[in-house]
Amino acid sequence: MARPYHVVVVLLLLESSARFGEGASNPGVVARITTKGLEYANQYAVATLRKELLAIRLPDFSGSFKIGWFGRVSYNFHSLKIHRFEVRNSDLSPLPGLGIRASLSNNDLSVGGNWKVKKGFINLKGSFDLKVDGISISVSLNLGKDETGRPTASVHHCSNSIGRVSVRISGSLRWILNLFRKRIESSIKRILEKQICEVVKKSSDSHLKPYLQTLPVTLMIDQVAGIDYRLFGAPQVTSKSVDIPIMGEFFSQSQRTPVPFDAPAMMLPQQYDRMFYFAVSEYVFNTASRVYHQAGLLNVTISNGHLAGLFPNMQVQLEASPESEPHLWFTPGNVTIAPVMDVQAFGILPNSSDRRPLFRLRVKTNFSISISVNSDRIVGSVSPESELKLELKHSNIGSVNVEEMETIFNVFAREVIYPSLNGKKSCHHLHQRTKAGFSPPHRIPGSFVQQVEPLFCATWDAGNPRPMPHSSHLVKKADV
Repeated sequence: MARPYHVVVVLLLLESSARFGEGASNPGVVARITTKGLEYANQYAVATLRKELLAIRLPDFSGSFKIGWFGRVSYNFHSLKIHRFEVRNSDLSPLPGLGIRASLSNNDLSVGGNWKVKKGFINLKGSFDLKVDGISISVSLNLGKDETGRPTASVHHCSNSIGRVSVRISGSLRWILNLFRKRIESSIKRILEKQICEVVKKSSDSHLKPYLQTLPVTLMIDQVAGIDYRLFGAPQVTSKSVDIPIMGEFFSQSQRTPVPFDAPAMMLPQQYDRMFYFAVSEYVFNTASRVYHQAGLLNVTISNGHLAGLFPNMQVQLEASPESEPHLWFTPGNVTIAPVMDVQAFGILPNSSDRRPLFRLRVKTNFSISISVNSDRIVGSVSPESELKLELKHSNIGSVNVEEMETIFNVFAREVIYPSLNGKKSCHHLHQRTKAGFSPPHRIPGSFVQQVEPLFCATWDAGNPRPMPHSSHLVKKADV
């Protein structure tokens, strides 16, 4: 099981003003942690380290010394437990082109335990208190990714030093050990200076590396879709930040197929005043649209008495579906969508559930979404950019007054669809499946039923309440 401080390293992995390559070499998501974010992570790491150290059982250490004619005497310090760890100076900083460096300097440690001395059949024992002053440790971690897209971290360099070690010995015949206290203190200091970096490297190999190798790189959203969030490339480290490229691709659980379009290049802003920056490409949303469209979950069924007024002898039911997966694109300040819908109209005879195909329409429009953050959720306000444009594709009932129907459709969209969409307070989590039903205003007779599932929802940290759409991607910046 990974220690909490291992998780800290993983979080750092998964957070230069970098422009990622063109075409198929682009990630869908880029996460950045700045030096300010590393400072915050350092505070958490130190608090975690204090807690962890108090629970760690230190290894025993032994030695021997010679007492004149009495010969050589063996001693053993055991049952060591850390009582106090005082952190005076600590730092977590990026190492350009490599990874991150964690350093502790001029820190103090207090340890208690038991001792025993053995010479032939003679056994003496007691307790001791050990104080270590001026502990300094510097560890450099090389960050990368393996062939599965999981993060990797290895100790590139480790150094340490200790200022002073002092031992206070208690127990029967403690004077024997006190005669050689200085030699024991020097021996303990040498042992600690030798073992500190060995313990760090061993912990990296035995705990951190295996933990990183078990990290999931996909998430099942629902029964239809999953998202691939493996690392797209190794972290890019500059003196100001660590940028992490992430795949960010939705895929079908039933059959994963190659995405026929590329992610656009992303440019993170030349800003480092916030702790974290998070850029989401339109590629993420469009791969989600592709998956749900292929699964038929973007289809909409509309039943409305107002439309039935055009046909006095029957009710009308509309089945609308995109001709192809809808694509969105980001522009400064907005997200724009221009779907082309195939709409099949059915007539339902009175006192019957039988449907008869009436006509088929092509409906074109485009609308924009102004994105903001409400509490910890992404929310959006939908605004039409153009009127609905109708085109008759086929009719089983002769001539159809397309202009009159276009007017009715636009009234319906303005009075019912857009207000209802904007009335939603927040989106649901990705793993929740929603079937929303709502009634239109009384001035529009009939009922409206929409059966469509949300494509994307994300949770954000507190900070700037408005993520800003840039060219081809959405950037969110936040402080904790």
